[in-house]
Amino acid sequence: MNTVEDCIEILAGIQERTGEFNLDRSDYNLITSLARQTFRGIGYTDRQLDLAKEKVEHYRNQYESNGYEIDFALENTRLDVRKIDRSRWVRVVDTSAKHRPLSEDGPWIAVRFIFQKKLISSIDAIKRSLGDGTYDKENKIHYFPLNEKTVYEIVSIFNESNNFEVQEELKEYYEKLVDMNENKNNYLPGIYGFKLKNLHEKSLGYAISTIGEPTKENLHQYYDQRERYGLHHFDESDINNAIKNLTVLSKKLLQRNQSHVLVNKTQHTIEHLIESVFELYRFPLLVVLNDKDCYDNLVKFHKTFRGIIPNESCSVMFRLDNDEEGMEFNQYIKSNTLNNQVDKNTKIVYINSNKLPKPLLKSDWEPIAAIVNHTAYNGRENKVQTYVSNLDLVMYYDDDIGPWNRNLIEKL
Repeated sequence: MNTVEDCIEILAGIQERTGEFNLDRSDYNLITSLARQTFRGIGYTDRQLDLAKEKVEHYRNQYESNGYEIDFALENTRLDVRKIDRSRWVRVVDTSAKHRPLSEDGPWIAVRFIFQKKLISSIDAIKRSLGDGTYDKENKIHYFPLNEKTVYEIVSIFNESNNFEVQEELKEYYEKLVDMNENKNNYLPGIYGFKLKNLHEKSLGYAISTIGEPTKENLHQYYDQRERYGLHHFDESDINNAIKNLTVLSKKLLQRNQSHVLVNKTQHTIEHLIESVFELYRFPLLVVLNDKDCYDNLVKFHKTFRGIIPNESCSVMFRLDNDEEGMEFNQYIKSNTLNNQVDKNTKIVYINSNKLPKPLLKSDWEPIAAIVNHTAYNGRENKVQTYVSNLDLVMYYDDDIGPWNRNLIEKL
């Protein structure tokens, strides 16, 4: 025997040998694995070499009793020892990283380490929370899009305590996130004791100009429009008091999880719906009428709003062909003076579900909510859908959700 590899291969029985060797049961898989590796011409890593020497020394008596001298072999290898990069680091990389197997633009947060069961389990947990990311198998690097959530999740685990070298800028970023998390009152936009805090100056001015300074009377409106203003904190006792006297439907709307919701017309009348529009004060309001029964529905909505919203603050922005129903529809608009131009004083605009009027797009008028008089679009997205898609409250007034929209509309 000339090398440590020879010793291991003899111990495993891969090389011809003299005498008998009795392996401990706990060593069998390890010894055979090391022997097969070198028999295929793959050298040990530095740690594998140390382990192989340890096992040869462990069986010294058996080698010597069978006539083998191992001292020389323990100091020599047959194959070159493989150098393994065991560096552990967390860094920010951009699109110029040549080894990065990513097609999307960066920057990315990169985590580098070689296999360790505990760390792999941590990466798997992060993937469940943040998404799969991308893995560079050759260089042992995991990539995730760089944002506050990924930095917080990753650096909280892969840091100096786990022998990771963390880029200095990432450390500072992480420490800032920790401070923000522990002192939310100083960072999280919201209403604290009826005071708007932590909003950008322009957002603050816009909120106050549209709703007013937060009070007991309008706090529910801020809560309803929290997505519009980016508000994430409300004092629980204040908001509970603010909504306790609202209607059942208004409370349901306030607790919605999605911006597009079904208001079931078998459970709520048009009067209930309009009452909630006023309680939440969702004006300017867009009303999308179904092409098939737009006359009946225009009359219902207009009569419900009449006496509260003057006709000159309403505009019907489409007409029907002059057949029997169309003439009646067009005459109703004329008789009630609903053919008004849209401007900053317009409270309600009525449109057809099949067409988005160009004058509406050219005007400065923007709704903050919509009522859509049906939910079925037959799976074909149109311009009206696109127009309302970004509103934070779209109320579909129907008895059920169309099959193409079941994942997009929440049942209240």
